[in-house]
Amino acid sequence: MVKYIYIILFALSLFSCKKEVLSNPSDYLTNEENLAFKENIVRYFEGLPKNVSHEKKWDTINNSYYQRKVKEAELIHYYKNEDGFIFFAISKIAPSLKLKKVATIGKLKIEKDSIVYYEEICRTWKMELPELNLKSKILFDKIVLGKNIEEYYTKNSQPEFWIEFPDDLTYYDTEKRVWKNK
Repeated sequence: MVKYIYIILFALSLFSCKKEVLSNPSDYLTNEENLAFKENIVRYFEGLPKNVSHEKKWDTINNSYYQRKVKEAELIHYYKNEDGFIFFAISKIAPSLKLKKVATIGKLKIEKDSIVYYEEICRTWKMELPELNLKSKILFDKIVLGKNIEEYYTKNSQPEFWIEFPDDLTYYDTEKRVWKNK
């Protein structure tokens, strides 16, 4: 029954978007480029090593931690628009008794091999893979197409759980490139 609900939600989202974004990372990136992309942003989307502050996360002593996290993360959607913004969705394993993951959906801009803009637009709740794949694709397409996603915030999407952050208390600080409480 749940499977059919997801299929209906996906079909409805495609009709409401009127356009599906072609976002398969392998259509744009080689395996090496995919790995390099994740390596460039892992210190933003991944949690901090134990007893390390945001200011110290760039220290080389943390390289092995972040290399392990790069291997565990999966780039599930990737799209570069005509303005040079790269939209991405990355999933990573979340603590759970069953295999569940969360997805971070964001956008960035690179100039001269440097990230000049980075924003995490939303992070999903932890979900089992079929549900995460479906919901992250719907959210990703809406974000790339410039559609509002507030209907998927927890306060607006009950009884479904889509977006954990942002919410009324949490927002993404694009200057510091971290999630913060209001």
